[in-house]
Amino acid sequence: MARRRRRRRVRQVFIGDRRWRIQHCKCPADRDGDCNWDLRRIRVHHTLEGRDLMRVLIHEILHARLWDIDEAAIDEAGEVLSAVLDAEGFKQPDDHEED
Repeated sequence: MARRRRRRRVRQVFIGDRRWRIQHCKCPADRDGDCNWDLRRIRVHHTLEGRDLMRVLIHEILHARLWDIDEAAIDEAGEVLSAVLDAEGFKQPDDHEED
C-alpha cells in the first residue's frame, strides 16, 4: 500500500527579493487562504489538494508580489494562470482525471 507523503506545514520561499512563509493550516471559514504582507506569510487551508491548492497558492502569491493590484485583477490573473498550468499538465498527485 502506498503511503501518503505528509506535506510540511510551513515552507520558506522567496517571492521577489523577500523571504515568505507558506503555512498549511486551518483558515477562517470564509476563505481558502490569505496573504499577510506585514508578516510575509501566506496561509492556505490544510485540506486543499490538487487544482484547488494550485489555484489558491497562485492567487496568494500574486497578492504577495503585486500587493497594490485590486482583488478583481488578482482573481482574473490567478484564474488564467491556473487554467494554463492545468491545460499544460501541471497537476498534483491528488488530482483525479475527469474522463
